[in-house]
Amino acid sequence: MLNWSALTEAQILLFALVLLRMIAYVVSSSFFGSPLVNAPIKVLLSLVLAMVIFPVVKVGNVDYSLISSEIISLAVRELIVGLTLGFLTRLFFFVVSMTGDLVSMSVGLSAAQIYNPMMGSQGGVVEQFYSAMATLVFLAINGHHMLLTAIAQSYELIPVSSLALNVGPFAEIAVFGQAVLVMAIKMCAPVLVAILIVNLAMGILGRAVPQINVLVTSMPVTIMMGMTVVFICLPLLIMEMNGVVEITASKLFAVMKHL
Repeated sequence: MLNWSALTEAQILLFALVLLRMIAYVVSSSFFGSPLVNAPIKVLLSLVLAMVIFPVVKVGNVDYSLISSEIISLAVRELIVGLTLGFLTRLFFFVVSMTGDLVSMSVGLSAAQIYNPMMGSQGGVVEQFYSAMATLVFLAINGHHMLLTAIAQSYELIPVSSLALNVGPFAEIAVFGQAVLVMAIKMCAPVLVAILIVNLAMGILGRAVPQINVLVTSMPVTIMMGMTVVFICLPLLIMEMNGVVEITASKLFAVMKHL
């Protein structure tokens, strides 16, 4: 058992590196990094997790005597690793937020902006609804356990005190951004198709009966049809969210293995 009162200088510096990666991960992660979580709670959570993980941390091939001389480079590396892994955990909520934005714009509710606590920004009411659903799905499938497992395994796959850092996976992250956009379009495709059909029907009706004010009439019809399709497709949306979480988890662990 580790004696915390008898740590050497090298062990203290090593613990500081572990804590830096943990703080960067917690602050930038999808669930623990939410603006709803106060900063002191994030720091306390990072400290507790670092103390739990530190006794079993894999330290790599660098000797303890070299830690003090390379402490700045090692600290920057740990911050980059923590922020990268935390960003990858947010991709699931990025997909859901993008889907909500597309649905809001197609339905005509994009002007109604409210605060989205998960993303820390303003968003449409449909985006807020989708974010709430995504949070419930994330907790239901133990996504928060996945976050803790990922940061714990990162210390095995990416040893602390090692100066090596492979930048190749960063290009894969950029390519994965394209896949995120495709997944968002697939998730909102039923609503987009339904709204397109409604707009075509209203256009034909406006040409056939010019006395009808299509501009005024189409708005409630579009909203009603769009929200109807949203609620009908909720089971499919939840299934798609499960798939997005699995894809995000696989991408996260793949990046960790190659960093």
